[in-house]
Order: sequence, then C-alpha cells, then structure tokens
Amino acid sequence: MNAPFRACADQDAFIVSFPAPARTLSWAVLNGGFCHADHVINHHLFANDAWFCSQPGRWLEQAASGLGLQGKVVAMATAVEMEHLVRISLSGGNAEVTCFATVGCGNALSVGDPAVAAMEERSASPLHTINMILTVQPGLADQAMVEAIQIATEGRVRALYEAGIPSSVSSLCATGTGTDCIAIVSLDGSAPYCGKHTQLGELIGMAAYTAVKNGLAQGSTTSETVPGGKSNDT
Repeated sequence: MNAPFRACADQDAFIVSFPAPARTLSWAVLNGGFCHADHVINHHLFANDAWFCSQPGRWLEQAASGLGLQGKVVAMATAVEMEHLVRISLSGGNAEVTCFATVGCGNALSVGDPAVAAMEERSASPLHTINMILTVQPGLADQAMVEAIQIATEGRVRALYEAGIPSSVSSLCATGTGTDCIAIVSLDGSAPYCGKHTQLGELIGMAAYTAVKNGLAQGSTTSETVPGGKSNDT
C-alpha cells in the first residue's frame, strides 16, 4: 500500500506530495480554494524580494517549476527558514492528523484590529506569518474541510493566547498575524463532520495548537517572514 503522503525539504522549500491528487482547501497564494493537489509547499524567501511582493503567484509558479514538481501545486511562502519547521503527528482510533508549521509573529494582530494601522506598520516592521499544512485521515467532505480550517485556527489562537503574544498595533492579545495561511488536505475518505465533539476535531485542534506552541517556544518568531496566503497585504 502506498504511503498517504511524502514530506521532505528540498532547497528552500518544504514539500508534501501525494501518490494521487488529494482534495485540498486553503487560501494559499498559488491555487488557493478547493482543488485536487499533487503537492502542497511552504517556500522560504527573503522578505525584501521585490518580485514576490509584486507578483507572488508568478514567483511561486517559477519556484515550483524549479523544484521539478509536476501537476497541481498549492503554494504558500514565508521567510521563516525551513530548519524551523515543526512537524506534529497525532493519532487515535482510525484517525491520524499531521501538522507542518512555520511560526513567526512580528506581524501579530488581533482579529478586528484596524486594517489601516496594520498597513502603516508594514514599512516599519517586516511581515511575519504562521503557515500550517494539515493532512487528515480519514478524509473529509468539503463542508468538514471548512470546519477543519476553523478548528485549526482555534488551535493557533489558543497557542498565541497562552504565550501572551500581543498585537503589534493595539493593546489586545494577538489571534494570528495579518498574513497567516492554512491548508487542509483530505486523505482517503469523506467524513461529514470534524467538530470538537469528534475525534478528528480533537486531533486537528491539538495538532495545530501543539505545532504553533512548539514553534513559538523554539524562537522561530524572530525570523523575518512574508505573506503566506492571500490578503490585502500581498
């Protein structure tokens, strides 16, 4: 039986590849939304890369081509170096969830912070981001993948609250950064629910929480980062 995915570092990217296209949901710069992906990547770059800032999709298309990747590639980006990537795998019963995360918080914000203030801060402070790729078995129906995004987001928020990370533009506790990205990959199945009353929901939430917590603890938050997903900042 083929392994459900292959994960490896190659040059400046972390690549998760699948033996057959896997149903994926994200708001990644390249091929965000619902799609069937052959690969999901988190690519390192320098925060002052002018080409990426002006054409992030084209930049990531060329980066994927340079890695020799064929088929549909979902791609996000960060200036956190891949040596800081955290991997958390959790299982229970017939379920297994793996979260791959890079964590940077210099662009930390609370939900509802003024968008104008965040944009004004951009020139004074390099953007930071929290990127997560989560693989889920058994797989999820589309509506459950949307719910999985919510659960993973709650895991990130819990880790930031426990660490006391403040917003960079207000007196509030941060709930994320201005440019976070999450990709959920559904493997082998179509479970209709993954809320907090389900084992899948428990594993998704705990994997996301633990990955962000460990990323904060190892000090990768000091690395400069750039937008991982689509936002008004890109």
